[in-house]
Amino acid sequence: MAKTPRNAFAVRCHFFGPKEEALYKFAESYFGKENTFLVINSEEKDLKIPSGFNHVIFNKETILNYKEIFWPNDVGWRCGDYCYYALNSVLTSYDYIWLAEPDLKICSESAEAFFKPFEDLKFDFMATFLGKANKNLFFYPTAKVLEAEPMSCLFPITRIKSQAIKVLFDIRKKISTKFIKNELSARDYPNDEIFISTVSKRMNMQCAALDKFSSFNFMMFRADKDTAFLDKDVENVKGRFIMHPVLDEESFIKKRLSIFMTTLRGSHELSNWTHGTLAKIENEEIKKTLQEKFLNEFRKFLGMKK
Repeated sequence: MAKTPRNAFAVRCHFFGPKEEALYKFAESYFGKENTFLVINSEEKDLKIPSGFNHVIFNKETILNYKEIFWPNDVGWRCGDYCYYALNSVLTSYDYIWLAEPDLKICSESAEAFFKPFEDLKFDFMATFLGKANKNLFFYPTAKVLEAEPMSCLFPITRIKSQAIKVLFDIRKKISTKFIKNELSARDYPNDEIFISTVSKRMNMQCAALDKFSSFNFMMFRADKDTAFLDKDVENVKGRFIMHPVLDEESFIKKRLSIFMTTLRGSHELSNWTHGTLAKIENEEIKKTLQEKFLNEFRKFLGMKK
């Protein structure tokens, strides 16, 4: 009789809150208390995690080491694969490790309904929408340091074989060398999706699109700037659906504001004309009047009443 593979499940996070707890408890109902973890990338020394929640806390000086693996300023967002390396350095005897983000929503009331069909699948790497990378992807240019055809995926939920994690970690460290020495710019450092997808194929690992092996519907599973679900709007959605990202009010507003600011600053014609026009006006009263009129027009644009 074939041995049942040992699986660990980890919630990728930077702090502990209601969403982290909810996904942890959901996964725990299937994987078991001893096999469910929080993996927390944090440098906060007084981070408090309630008792009863297994957790692995790492940063550039704890478990991982910035002297052997590059640590960009946006590592928490860019390098989710670091969570795998930290986990695999601490956990032993697991065949596979699952990693998921807390803004993931598996709409089934049963964790078993989603996870059990994967038990018999022996792939080294599984991720959603795995395939050739689109040249328009923000991180597409970073694949050039990987010396292979660029591949990509979405990273909110993935599963990697423990033996494969070791191989990927070694390659991350090798690639990190030039970045640590400042021979290459941090902006050229591959993110998790490009790195894992491209390297795993280059190394002839067995890879598969997770969504292709699930009976769940992934039509509401995205990782783009235009998609975000407010948790209160989808709390009653039940069935074989998987959604991402599902955000609380604070996170929803924060994400939308960030995208708005990026879009506004990226509107070069508008910003160049506005700043150029105001810079050429020495009369402070006229400048102030124009600024107020610009602001009033923008309020109208947003549909705001005076």
